[in-house]
Amino acid sequence: GALRDYPNPISVARAVLEKLPQHSLLVGEGAALFAEECGFATAELLTDASRAMWRKQVEASEEAVERVRRQLRNRPLLQAAAAGSAFYFTFVGTFSYVVFRLERPPFSFGPAAGSAVFALWLLGFSGPALGTLADRIGWRRLAFVAFLTTAAGLAISLPAYLPTLVIGLALVTLSNWSGVTAAQLGVAEASDVDRGTASALYFSIYYAVGAVGGYLPGLAWERFHWIGVACTGWAAVAVAAAVLAPGRVRTMA
Repeated sequence: GALRDYPNPISVARAVLEKLPQHSLLVGEGAALFAEECGFATAELLTDASRAMWRKQVEASEEAVERVRRQLRNRPLLQAAAAGSAFYFTFVGTFSYVVFRLERPPFSFGPAAGSAVFALWLLGFSGPALGTLADRIGWRRLAFVAFLTTAAGLAISLPAYLPTLVIGLALVTLSNWSGVTAAQLGVAEASDVDRGTASALYFSIYYAVGAVGGYLPGLAWERFHWIGVACTGWAAVAVAAAVLAPGRVRTMA
């Protein structure tokens, strides 16, 4: 194994099988020394075609890295990513830990009954209508409305009263679909070229922040219970709103 500069390593392997006892294993320099002692000839294994293919791959990789770097300087894209990620962070955190709240007094629901709140995700069917609304009023305005609605939903969910909790969760859910729809329209608007890289970078940030949303609110839950989870959501949308607040800037061409 790991035999360099020998064009027929399978022949060297056969020689090992035939000439060495107990089917010895040779790798690296030991294998090369054995091949030399057996009279196997070395050769240049990198052909012009393979060298050209390697250079092409290196250039493609360098170009891909440069495309990512350009998008990391694309402020409108980063603003859209901050907005979408904040909604996803809050959505994941809220629904990851509301089940634990529903299993505690004064609600004291079982796991099955507590999981019924996930039916609110059916509000995602409003996506097409929200996209139309974003086209009409602009994705940034819709995102800010969704920020406010998220904050209001978290506040409404604070009392230990089931109707207000459900209403609050419904507002958080609707805000998530609104904000994420708006942010994705922002990604499309952020760059006139190389939209594939822009989209890939957006979703990388989106899912990375969403993963944190499954963990960080849990720490807040352990120490402060539901008010802690709500505070992490408020913090997320506040930061995203601050990032988005500078307003529209010229998109990349």
